[in-house]
Amino acid sequence: MKTDWSAALAVAAMLAAGSAAAQTSAAQPAPRTASSAAVETLDYVVRPGDTLIDLATAYMHRPLDYRRVQRENRVANPRRLAIGRTLALPVDLLRADPDEARIAGFRGAATLNQDGRSAAPAPGQTVREGAVLTTGANAFVRLALSDGSHVVVPSNSRVRVSRLRRYAINGAVDHALTVEAGRAESRVTPRRRPGGFAIRTPVSVSAVRGTDFRVSFDDDADRSSTEVLEGAVAIASGQAETLAAADQGVSAAAGAVRLLPLLPAPALVRPDAPQTQAQVAFDIQPLPGAERYRGRVAQDAGMIEAFAEADSAPGGPLVFGEMEEGAFFLRLTALSPEGLEGKPTTYSFIRARNGVGGLASALDQRDRRRFYRFRWEAEGVGAATFRFQLWREAEDGTVDGPLLVDQPGLTDEAFTLSDLPPGVYSWRVQGARHRFGRLLEAWSEPQQLRIGR
Repeated sequence: MKTDWSAALAVAAMLAAGSAAAQTSAAQPAPRTASSAAVETLDYVVRPGDTLIDLATAYMHRPLDYRRVQRENRVANPRRLAIGRTLALPVDLLRADPDEARIAGFRGAATLNQDGRSAAPAPGQTVREGAVLTTGANAFVRLALSDGSHVVVPSNSRVRVSRLRRYAINGAVDHALTVEAGRAESRVTPRRRPGGFAIRTPVSVSAVRGTDFRVSFDDDADRSSTEVLEGAVAIASGQAETLAAADQGVSAAAGAVRLLPLLPAPALVRPDAPQTQAQVAFDIQPLPGAERYRGRVAQDAGMIEAFAEADSAPGGPLVFGEMEEGAFFLRLTALSPEGLEGKPTTYSFIRARNGVGGLASALDQRDRRRFYRFRWEAEGVGAATFRFQLWREAEDGTVDGPLLVDQPGLTDEAFTLSDLPPGVYSWRVQGARHRFGRLLEAWSEPQQLRIGR
């Protein structure tokens, strides 16, 4: 019996060899694939009435394929088999029927290239072997396989469905996808031999029988990355191979593999702070070994309804830009210099615009009195109240004495004062509103006002 380790590597090798190449369009070159000479076998237990000739006729590509099975298993008479004997059947001889997948969901600018046509995918649409899924910025496609496994194609990725097969001899499925650019995230249902699941890249093959893992390919660096979150994954690149367990990753390039621990999950600086500014941005606590950070935003904690994704600049915040209001979830990971994405953590957050902008002041002279009118514009949705503050500045720019005005509970976007003495003043406004069960408060930037004699 093969160990789990050798069986997984055999799957990787078999899928790397690829008995059937995926169809490519005229505009796209055929993708490069990793290679290996090993062949996987299926352990078959002989039942009453079985002969090698009958098995070849029923389950193999050609009736004469029995000769290879006879030779490799050292069977003296192909018409006589001992009941209960275990035969090793090369899977490249076994007949397989086409299998299908379906689009479980998608969001954003995504395309499905299939049967010579390229169009946006549709929920529930059938996906066949040879199809290519492409996603743009902040776009996601979720692919459901026939055995309950799921593959997510995140933003800025191109993934080819290179194998969708079902073996006639026992109904086991054999699925393989190729990451030609970007990433793929897989949660694979445990499978029995000879079926398997693999994610290829131009430089590697990652094979499993049931696990949760991610694979990416960096075309500029000609490097692939595999990160294992659950279970174990066998990774092969050229003649190099290794086994990665949970919380481990493999960087593969130029026929070499490097096994590394995954970075721990990073943490936000202010995890409970609502996102009230014009741009959604998160400050992250520095994590040793992290080069940058990646965030994904979804309507659910499981990231099924994801709609935004961003990478930070080295040492910078994680910025998503504008976003509609609502209650959302952020999945946060750290990326190492080797390109490995670390362990994830998920935060809930509130997105609700709340602020004060457009500050301005005006002078009105009436009956020898000066009236100063301060105005502002509320930012956000829903009823708001305001708090107006004014103070005098000293020559060095510091606050000169206590607040001259501190007026809360304003409902108008304006406030008037009269007969202010000459001097330099600063003022600001706070906006406050209740949204999503929380009190949101935000101050404007101070504005300066100079009053002459």
